[in-house]
Amino acid sequence: MVDRITQEALTDTLDNVISLPLGQTSLVANIWRDCKSLRQGILTMQQCLGALGDLVRNLDDRPGEADRLRVHMTELNELLSLRLDQLLLTERLLQEMLRRG
Repeated sequence: MVDRITQEALTDTLDNVISLPLGQTSLVANIWRDCKSLRQGILTMQQCLGALGDLVRNLDDRPGEADRLRVHMTELNELLSLRLDQLLLTERLLQEMLRRG
């Protein structure tokens, strides 16, 4: 689900990766772990949005409010998906830096 522009940017960036000193390699490893945690958090948020969607479907007494919430949830989910794609690309770049480091 990664867009073409982001994928091309990653490819261009990977071509420019250089070896890092040991201290910086450790920093990159820490950042990579943080990205993994963020990715897991995003996936959890998307699951929560799904559960909230189930709840919204049961708001029969206020259909306008339910529609507004559905639109907002859809926007949030799209944003989370975009951020997830960006994190996955960042993790790939960091893994490549660690491999070369």
